[in-house]
Amino acid sequence: MGIEIGAWKRGVVTSGITVRRNVIYENSKEGIYAGGYAKRRGTVQNSKFYNNVLYKNQLAQEGDGEISIQFASSIHIKNNIIVAGEQGILYSSWNGDKNNSLDFNCYYVAERAEKYPFYVNSEGYDSFKKYQNSTSRDKNSLFINPRFSDESRLDFSLSNDSPCIDAGTDMGVAFSGSSPDIGAVEYTGELEVAKELKQELETPKEGIKGEGLELREISLEPLFPVLFKYYDDYPFGKAVLHNWEDKAIQSIAISLFVKQYMDTPKLATAPSTLKAGEKGSVELTALFTERVLEITEGTKASAEITLEYTLEGKRHRDVYRETLRLYDRNASTWDDDRKAAAFVTARDPAILKFAKNVVGTIGVQKGGALNKNLLQAIALFEALTLYKMSYVIDPTTPYIEFSKNKQAVDFLQFPRQTLEYRAGDCDDLSILYSALLEAVGIETAFITIPGHMFMAFSANMRPEEARNVFLRADELIFRDEKTWIPVEVTALKSGFLRAWQIGAQEWRDGLSKKNEGFFPTHDSWKVFEPVGLPGATGTIEIPERDQLIRRYAEEVQKYIERTISPETARIQAEIKNSGGDPLYINKLGVLYARYGLLDDAESEFKRALSKNKGYAASLINLGNIHFLKRDMETALHYYEQASESQPENPKVVLSIARAHHALENYGMVRRSYERLMALDPVLAKQFSYLGLKGEEAIRAAEIAEVREIVVWEE
Repeated sequence: MGIEIGAWKRGVVTSGITVRRNVIYENSKEGIYAGGYAKRRGTVQNSKFYNNVLYKNQLAQEGDGEISIQFASSIHIKNNIIVAGEQGILYSSWNGDKNNSLDFNCYYVAERAEKYPFYVNSEGYDSFKKYQNSTSRDKNSLFINPRFSDESRLDFSLSNDSPCIDAGTDMGVAFSGSSPDIGAVEYTGELEVAKELKQELETPKEGIKGEGLELREISLEPLFPVLFKYYDDYPFGKAVLHNWEDKAIQSIAISLFVKQYMDTPKLATAPSTLKAGEKGSVELTALFTERVLEITEGTKASAEITLEYTLEGKRHRDVYRETLRLYDRNASTWDDDRKAAAFVTARDPAILKFAKNVVGTIGVQKGGALNKNLLQAIALFEALTLYKMSYVIDPTTPYIEFSKNKQAVDFLQFPRQTLEYRAGDCDDLSILYSALLEAVGIETAFITIPGHMFMAFSANMRPEEARNVFLRADELIFRDEKTWIPVEVTALKSGFLRAWQIGAQEWRDGLSKKNEGFFPTHDSWKVFEPVGLPGATGTIEIPERDQLIRRYAEEVQKYIERTISPETARIQAEIKNSGGDPLYINKLGVLYARYGLLDDAESEFKRALSKNKGYAASLINLGNIHFLKRDMETALHYYEQASESQPENPKVVLSIARAHHALENYGMVRRSYERLMALDPVLAKQFSYLGLKGEEAIRAAEIAEVREIVVWEE
């Protein structure tokens, strides 16, 4: 047995024991045992076990855990790394486990053989989540590989990418970083005694009087390279200024400089004068260069803090040097979900190339009534599937675990990296898909629910309009007069429509439980600006054109069928009840046409004309179909037939003008356009390109987004 805190005699209470900074490994029995062995014997109370490493004990596999409690209460077990071996039991208590507090620990089962890694008062729990939910213990703890420096050599210090760094809670012992580490040795590798001695030597105590003007209590948070723009406006360090003199000190200036990663020092926010004996607070910011994005492994740098001031007319200058820790460029935490937006690098050349090639490929496909943003989102989603993008949970930094611990350092991929790896966790895929959509001008947002992240994109329409266009309003998100479409990007193998349905269900569930988070990317960028990933782009292949068009068309067809089926059934019933009235047949054709089903639409328009060969609406619409097919002579023929019965119909006049314009019959265009301005000035203004010629007219039509639009007549 590693360490035992016992009370074996009847009536004895063992209390006030602290067990800390121990490495306990490969014992035949428990790593730590605490308590009495029977109900009528003694108990252990009011003790603390923290910052220990328990590693693959229970070699005898007798059924107890790495740590075992029995007839013990008010025990605080925190900041410990507990790794089970072949037996697989992390924690066990069989009786008398009362009012004990466990939190901020890191658990890991290297080779699980036991079904239940946790036992509390003889109740077994086969997963960490069930154990947490049932016992309300370890709410801020991790279940993840702690990443020791070299466990094969029994080196249980933390590697520079360990999730245990700064993930603990303050137990009253000095620590480096923003929070204590979990485990027996702080990340620097120095023993606690050595660190405390160093701190005593280097940092003057508050009770010791200094001289002149001094900086004390200097604290620098570890930095995340991806947020380097953020640190220019938001402080990552602080200190206290103390004027020890009996006179005022003026012209105080404090600056910070990190030689490797800054071009010039950055002035800190601090008082310019201090009265005799007065204190003042200092906030440290920095304008880092993009060189910080070259950091692929966590590192340290020397931060130089310069203090200048004037006392009795004499200028003074002091320099303080502090160690600054920098994480790798992919590191981030989930204390603010908006930080993920910094990874949405929509201007990355690889992202632009992929997105614009995909959208350009499907640009020839006409959507009619379909939402433009929706069509492009479908194309990009299906392109990722053809690209063989995969959803893979990162076993070392799973979002479901790291999102619970707001200070745990997660590894997020830049979009280009995800394209190169062809795989990512839910956060990586959401970031990639958002970047691709933003690259073609579609706004995006991140959505978070407990343990999961997905995204949404803007439909670029107001809620009242969207409710008329989309079949199911409950599959949309309405926020701030905008309409958003949620997408579960991890469902790549299921197709866009299914991913949309799953995303909508997740949003509804989160909304009902009031635990959803919604973070528009453009709003997040105001605080956490996107950065550019340095380095050359690897090979990124654009999906084969014919495959992409086919897959895109199939998914769009599914959506169209799902969307128009109810309306199709209603109109067909009206056709039947009316005895084949051309009015309703034409309406069915218009429905098909607006959703891009031009062949079906053409059949219905011809069927209407078989009932009434002079039916103007169907003549106009047949002309429109040929207009879209660039067959202007046939289109003009149908428009002129319609004009015979409805010469004053603005849509007929407009259509004739457009056909002549395409045929470059500008004299006929001018006459028709003048008539249109008299009949319907609003419609004429919408198609004002008709007053121009050649390339100038084409550019004007494209700017007005009317070049490929036709006006259907119902």
